[in-house]
Amino acid sequence: MERAWKNQAAITDERALFPWLRAILHNVNIDRIRLRRRRPNETETLDAIAETLAGSDAGDGSALSADVIRSMNQLSFEHRQILLLVGVEGLSYREIAGELGVPVGTVMSRLARARERLRARLEERR
Repeated sequence: MERAWKNQAAITDERALFPWLRAILHNVNIDRIRLRRRRPNETETLDAIAETLAGSDAGDGSALSADVIRSMNQLSFEHRQILLLVGVEGLSYREIAGELGVPVGTVMSRLARARERLRARLEERR
């Protein structure tokens, strides 16, 4: 939010607001990844979050959530990114292609590979 607030003058077309905000989030995520590489002990990993979920009292759903988070953590950045843009953000392939600057076919093939790898990781955990 701080980055968006500081750079709010950069957005001139309100139709581009959400892609602009997602680009900021993407850059923040890249910065966090770089920080983890430099100082791995100072940042919280997805495994730590998964352990917290696994220990919660939510029942079977928390164990499944922990498995999904651990499995997502094992995927490449591009695969995690594409799964989150489709699954969480609900963006169309065309919107994702525009934001990432890649062809729609690339989005489709990355998504297919990401789903396949996530499914394989989850199967390994069973």
